Amino acid sequence: MKTFLSTRHGGVAALVLCVVGGVAMAQTRSLPVQGDHGGKAKGDETYQIQQRKRWFIEQRGLDRVRDTSVLRENALRQLRVQRPRLVASAAAAGEVWTPVGPSSMKMGQWAMGRVAGRLTSIAPHPTDDNTVYVGAAAGGLWKTSNAGASWTPVLDSIGNYSVGSIHVEANAPQNVWVGTGDRIGDCAGYLSHGVHLSSNSGTTWVARNGSGTGALGLKLVNSLLVLPSNSNVVMAGGGSGCGGVSGGTSGLYRSTNRGVSWTRVLTPTIEDMVVARGTSTVYAAAPGHGVYKSIDGGATWTNPTVAMPGSRLRLAISNRDPNTLYTFNGTTVYRSRDAGLSWTATSNSACSGQCWYNLALAVHPTSPATVIAASIRPARSTNWGSTFSIMTNSWGGSQQVHQDTHVVVYSNNNPNRIWIGSDGGIWRTDNGGTSWANMNSNLSITQFYDIAVHPNNADIVFGGAQDNSSSARLDGTDVWDLTYASGDGFMNLVDEVNPNIVFQTSYPQGDYPNILRSTQGGAPGTFSGVSNSGLVPGNFAWKTILATAGGYAFVGSNYVHRMNSAGSGWTSLTGNLGTITVITPRKIGSVVPTYVGTSSGAVHYSANGAGTTAFSNVTGNLPGGRIGDIAMDPTNAQRVFVVRSVFGGAKLYRSTTAGTTWTAAGAGLPDVPVNAIRIDPLNTQRIFVGTDVGVYVSDNGGSNFVAFSTGMPVGILITDLEIDNAPHVLVAGTYGRGAWKVPLGGNGGNQPPVSNYTASSTGLTATFRDASTDSDGTIVRRNWNFGDGTSSPAIHPSHIYAADGSYVVTLTVTDNQGAAASRSYTVTIAGGGSSSVLTNGVPKYNLAIPTNEERRFTLVVPSGASGLKFTTAGIKGDADLYVKFGSQPSTTVYDCKSDGATSNEACSITTAQPGTYHVLVRAYAEVSGLKLTGSYLAARSTRTYTNANDVAIADNATVESTIAVAGRSGNAPATATLALGIVHTYRGDLKVELVAPDGTLYPIHDRTGGSADNIAGSYTLNLSGRPLSGNWKLRVRDNSGNDTGRIDSWSLAF
Repeated sequence: MKTFLSTRHGGVAALVLCVVGGVAMAQTRSLPVQGDHGGKAKGDETYQIQQRKRWFIEQRGLDRVRDTSVLRENALRQLRVQRPRLVASAAAAGEVWTPVGPSSMKMGQWAMGRVAGRLTSIAPHPTDDNTVYVGAAAGGLWKTSNAGASWTPVLDSIGNYSVGSIHVEANAPQNVWVGTGDRIGDCAGYLSHGVHLSSNSGTTWVARNGSGTGALGLKLVNSLLVLPSNSNVVMAGGGSGCGGVSGGTSGLYRSTNRGVSWTRVLTPTIEDMVVARGTSTVYAAAPGHGVYKSIDGGATWTNPTVAMPGSRLRLAISNRDPNTLYTFNGTTVYRSRDAGLSWTATSNSACSGQCWYNLALAVHPTSPATVIAASIRPARSTNWGSTFSIMTNSWGGSQQVHQDTHVVVYSNNNPNRIWIGSDGGIWRTDNGGTSWANMNSNLSITQFYDIAVHPNNADIVFGGAQDNSSSARLDGTDVWDLTYASGDGFMNLVDEVNPNIVFQTSYPQGDYPNILRSTQGGAPGTFSGVSNSGLVPGNFAWKTILATAGGYAFVGSNYVHRMNSAGSGWTSLTGNLGTITVITPRKIGSVVPTYVGTSSGAVHYSANGAGTTAFSNVTGNLPGGRIGDIAMDPTNAQRVFVVRSVFGGAKLYRSTTAGTTWTAAGAGLPDVPVNAIRIDPLNTQRIFVGTDVGVYVSDNGGSNFVAFSTGMPVGILITDLEIDNAPHVLVAGTYGRGAWKVPLGGNGGNQPPVSNYTASSTGLTATFRDASTDSDGTIVRRNWNFGDGTSSPAIHPSHIYAADGSYVVTLTVTDNQGAAASRSYTVTIAGGGSSSVLTNGVPKYNLAIPTNEERRFTLVVPSGASGLKFTTAGIKGDADLYVKFGSQPSTTVYDCKSDGATSNEACSITTAQPGTYHVLVRAYAEVSGLKLTGSYLAARSTRTYTNANDVAIADNATVESTIAVAGRSGNAPATATLALGIVHTYRGDLKVELVAPDGTLYPIHDRTGGSADNIAGSYTLNLSGRPLSGNWKLRVRDNSGNDTGRIDSWSLAF
């Protein structure tokens, strides 16, 4: 029997994202569009954006507590030290988190394609437009090296920060600077940590924030600039934010030693900086002031010559004519043609709405008269900013680019190439805006308010996201489907009694919530509104508080209301309890005990929320402060846990008397708000909590906690947790990085089953026999995935394949306590005759194709494969080669083509995806004797080796710690992972190297970081050419006196 808890709480709302108005068509049915507050066609959405800001701030009291970013950074420092110690044990238990999307989300059949989330910055490589860095509002820094075909997060080992600015040095593009913080989010400095520098194109990072009197004081780094004529000079401009309680300062800071120390040279908030090509002349835009100018590389500045009012001020300079500059404050476009000495207001019509929020500016690289001023949509002027024309289609199915534009960048190499970053991700044009290409691919930066998991299938996940509605992972892939177009999507729930009933919520409508329901399993286009009949009007939260249990739905405002999940009217259950932040019902036997938490810290309880039992105040000795979530024991309603979304004080309280008395617990939890709590249904002493820096776990009933985030980005902000017992998994919703899942092994002593099977085939028919075992129970469920899109629950199935080929067949078995295991083998079907299926590395010989005719083939590529390549070779005729993943290519639609003048063609796929590649060979001139080959390198299993023995680091001493690797053949890979946990009180004293078994040295850290404590994090190293087996050593040299430490733990994974 599935144990499923559908507790719904206030969670975390988004900082500032504008509403996407709705999506018109799904792939199979029409999607309704939200009414009031819905689409861009409805006009300005300032109210909704402000509500998001208010919710995020109030959820954790950011405007009432000083230096919250410092408190969060302290928690991250502790986490970076603790995490490396836990990697080996997590891997041994199989408890490693993996992302489940959205990567990204399908928007029905809209022309703009898939959407990801809000981008704040885009920085292309100065000479290679295929390499681009993007910064997300809450999802960190991502990099593509193949023009957006795939993306890699590159800041995860440091912390999942909000990124506000990126600078790639023109003269040394391996040097990438990142400024953190979101320029348009009040209190967005909470997710920031100053400036970081990578000197190897994003592989490793060091903080460049100075210390003491030379510290960088910015909480929001809006703009970064390295002086081209002197790369030691770095400037950072930004603000403090959060109403004066952030502890930071605004202004422009300048460093003459590449960020080792900083000097504040301007005091107003700075939004943009630009440098005049070939000079040391720098301009800085200060909202509400104007443009400051320096002719000595930022050392001294002259005041603005024209005041430019407003809360925003974007600045751009012409590369062709450095005397031409433009600014845009959201109301007026200004132009200077004399290097900032004078400014002319050229247009008051460039803003298409909410320009305090979405605002961007860029000048054409070769035509100084051409400028793009972007707001909801980008607009272009070709007459020096006098008049502007919208560049993209308006809201609707033909819309090519997601609205709400935050960044526009011209290519240095192709003046017709433009990148746009918006609330939906990134798009590119190569023809000046005539058409646009979607670059979102696997960009996973969704900011979830909330998630829900199907009670019988943990691969089905729903989520409500900031600005991109609600969506669902319905088919097991990480590309999610839009379910209902509503601007923001909030709460999502699956009814445990009838999982075909799915609830979603969106913007409250007047005095009432906006609750939607599907009776078809949450399929796109099946949601309709739920009646508000019976609800007490008023005080429904921005993110409506909703819960389900026992076939009932509960909704909270200041009152608790109940409705049959399939019903149409509500019953009020309570008086005014105050602002409700969480409702936790659970069906236990024939009753539904229910707890309610409020923003003031009060807790109320009913022994049967499905009956007539009144709610009682059981706050007792709780200290107050916003209740972030409540969890109830699955079989004992008297045992209950509450977590507090606050800074300071205990974060977790527990009771064994239904709240009549409470005890503080939770030792080891970080001093940041806690947003979610879940009890393991198979081991009720195991408690999971989601915090503003990740997931933590207790194995002793909540007394002590340690980090539980192996596999996740460091410091990821958790908004929601959901747990299932069959399969036994935990799913997390995050603020900025989508959803993640981890299989759980700590299930009360139950040993999981071992999956195994045998297979044989005759012709196209394969026969399978289950050989699985369970040492302490019985196997109760099987699922065969035959690798061709079909499945079976039979014990010993037979299956007829449609064609010859190699198929990855997976058997998943579940035991009587809900533990599951899988085993996959490749089964080759050879039914005879001419086969169109390619086998890895096995050529197809003697192909003959008449002129203008085609032959088609497929190759199944497993997960983790690399070096994917297709080749043809022949001595007669002219063959052309086309390759596409997932569907048939044509001569105009393909992922790769090779169409030279001979039959010798080759297509290489840089990043191979798991699944089926389709190959088209076309004879431009008749070919015979042709050889076709598809090949790849299969993934090698990764093992982690850890040394957790402390090694003391004395002053001016060199020490080593050894990891012995045995029984591994071949050489190490090009993508090995080194995880460090070095405790030291002055990391600027330390030089750290990895020593390979053959003596090769790999520098890791070389006396950077100043007075900061500790070295903790993960590093990706190219160890190719070095033998795997042997003694790997971590060598640490202390180069000064007064500060000591130890190698706490370290690990290698390859």
